[in-house]
Amino acid sequence: MKRIALLSFNWDYEIITEYYYGLQERLKEFEDVQVIIFNAFGYFYARHTPKESSFKVFSLCELERYDGFLIQGNRAWPPEVRQQIVNKAVALHKPVVSINYDLLGAHSVGTDNYHEEYELVSRILREHDFKKPAFVNGLKTSVEARARARAFNDACAQFDIQDVRFYQANWQSEAGIVAAKKMLRKAHDLPDVVFCCNDDLAVGVQQTLQKAGVRVPEDVMITGFDNRKVGIQATPRITTIDRDYRTIAVTALNTILQLIDGKDLPAKVYSPGKHILAESCGYASSDFVTAEEQQSQEASLLSFYEKLADFQATVMDAEMLFTVFEDCEQFVRELGWPNLFLTLNDDYLRSKLPNGAKSYGQVSHLVALGRRSNTLRCNANHVYASFNSRQILPREAPLEKPIYTVCPLRHNDTCMGTLVTEGVPPIMHHGLLAFYLTMLSGAIDAVKNSETLRRMCQ
Repeated sequence: MKRIALLSFNWDYEIITEYYYGLQERLKEFEDVQVIIFNAFGYFYARHTPKESSFKVFSLCELERYDGFLIQGNRAWPPEVRQQIVNKAVALHKPVVSINYDLLGAHSVGTDNYHEEYELVSRILREHDFKKPAFVNGLKTSVEARARARAFNDACAQFDIQDVRFYQANWQSEAGIVAAKKMLRKAHDLPDVVFCCNDDLAVGVQQTLQKAGVRVPEDVMITGFDNRKVGIQATPRITTIDRDYRTIAVTALNTILQLIDGKDLPAKVYSPGKHILAESCGYASSDFVTAEEQQSQEASLLSFYEKLADFQATVMDAEMLFTVFEDCEQFVRELGWPNLFLTLNDDYLRSKLPNGAKSYGQVSHLVALGRRSNTLRCNANHVYASFNSRQILPREAPLEKPIYTVCPLRHNDTCMGTLVTEGVPPIMHHGLLAFYLTMLSGAIDAVKNSETLRRMCQ
């Protein structure tokens, strides 16, 4: 059995879910490969720096237990921290593949940002003969943003376009709004096409121009990058580049497996993107969501919301920890998602102070199961088994499935435990897993503190 660890830290649930689904589908074709995902659930804005506790779940990944490593994150996960992991793996002679970012000693798999943006800009300029193109850039410190901006400049130079406008922004739609307002200050001399560094920026630009009476695409055409839902659902739909995250994940998996087998591969492996030519540039979209599909998605999301609301009301009324664990088991069974294991850090349970467990200790306790087990029975405190935290699960619940997702259970800076699922939990598809984890950890911490207070007062 080849065991691969994926250390994952990303702010966008759409992207991360696509990566995971791509791995899950590909693993069906193997009988001797297993992937354990350690998902730190980062969330990144330009002025946000994640706490050190965000990365503590990675300490549960003992490098010696794995044959190779995939690392997936963004700039919010400091490159030097990622590099430390690579260095330790290389010292153990274990191969590493970094997704979308270059790290010394690791192979890189991802989108060729320069090539994809250059091809799209060149195509739009060639087909429409624009003379006043503009570019709304992403975060200045982003390697991806710099590559896309360079591609725009080179494509404009190729067509000998002199009147080029450039707006520095970040990744959020609000920055697109600001850029569009700057364009509108010279409403008599608007760009004829605006290339945006991602879809969020494109939607911000498009909606702001439309509110000012500018027609898209008749007066100004707009493009984005990433093919996110925000651009798909915009009116008109945003022309963009689909990075195909599932294929990137599959390419990364194939690459690490070849490296484990000793194959000699290029340092960089690119996964091809796809141009989505849509209404914001005057094209007729071919891949659109039907009304029936939209209704089905909305109904599924509503069902999740209703179940989450019921779960929240139930656990917030709990007075004992074991009832929270029982409620968790019932919730998982109602959702019908893959088996779930809730573990708590022994250091956290023994701590009498708030935020008393800053790291994961040697011992964890399995306190909730998604499916009933013939080999595990819980005691009066609803503990099924105690085990070495770095084993992820106790021996009575062996890691036998192709893919597991390990998510941190945290409250402020406290490492409370983990939520481990077989496969990719469906709740991730709706972007609600982080919300569920926050709700669950808050309920557990509130009940634990109440129990501690009662014991102190006795």
